Amino acid sequence: MNYKVSVIVPVHNTSEYLEECIASIQRQDLKEIEIILVENASTDNSLELCHKIALSDERIKVIHLDKGDLSTARNEGVKIASADYVGFIDSDDTIKADMYKTLYDTANENNLDLVTCNYVKIYNTGRKKYLYCENGKINIVTPKEMTKLNFMDVIPQSACIMLIRKRLVEKNPFPENKHFEDRASTFLFAANSSACAYIHKSYYNYLQYRGGICLAKTFKRNHDFAEADSKRLKFIMESGMFTDEEKPVVAAKSAESLLRKINRVRRRVSTIEEKEKYEKIKENIKYIPYKTRLSIKARVIRFLIKKGIM
Repeated sequence: MNYKVSVIVPVHNTSEYLEECIASIQRQDLKEIEIILVENASTDNSLELCHKIALSDERIKVIHLDKGDLSTARNEGVKIASADYVGFIDSDDTIKADMYKTLYDTANENNLDLVTCNYVKIYNTGRKKYLYCENGKINIVTPKEMTKLNFMDVIPQSACIMLIRKRLVEKNPFPENKHFEDRASTFLFAANSSACAYIHKSYYNYLQYRGGICLAKTFKRNHDFAEADSKRLKFIMESGMFTDEEKPVVAAKSAESLLRKINRVRRRVSTIEEKEKYEKIKENIKYIPYKTRLSIKARVIRFLIKKGIM
């Protein structure tokens, strides 16, 4: 079969949710889909379940990694993907049946490198939380505009709601051994594309049934978040994509986030190595553009860092 889309599903200790996730991909209106399950160092029966499900569907490939890392799993899946477009699904979420047909048709008909949509949070009580506009409108935009929307948090930053030309991910692989890998990478997919589209509708079900690891307040998670913000701010300042007048506006969200995360990193330092990382991450406030509007708290943090007080 000539696949139109390769869907990459990193699998790590999610056997409880895996069958539902894969079933939602198999039910897609677009049938020319390759499903790549990348099992990475699970300690439950996820690998066994992947192989079992693959027996019933020739479109499914299974690979195993000895390293439990989401970004590594995604990057390895991209390496063996046979379609021109790739998508990413977390193995404890589901997608609506028309998701990939809608995204692919939009990309194919308009010769786009990237198409993105919304997600909806679904809780175990049945409550649904929509975070973005849901009018169903398709906006075809320039790479600059899509990158700007990403930086300003007007659209989701998750890779899981994107259909991306494979070469863009090959050129800008997900940062391995890092949390918040989407925040550090999806803006690069947009920036390096030729044309993009954003669909104002939720096709991805972000299930809130579990205690999410994103809530963990460890040194590494806060440091990785600060590194992602630093990468975003450096791009804004040095890429040449934005004018001097645009930079403070585009950078405001990332600048605010960076300063607050640096403060959290400081409060969680417990080793000499962590102290050294904290001192180094502070240097990245140099990427905050002049005249960027910040909250009072963020301005105080920046002032204290500059004065060497914190």
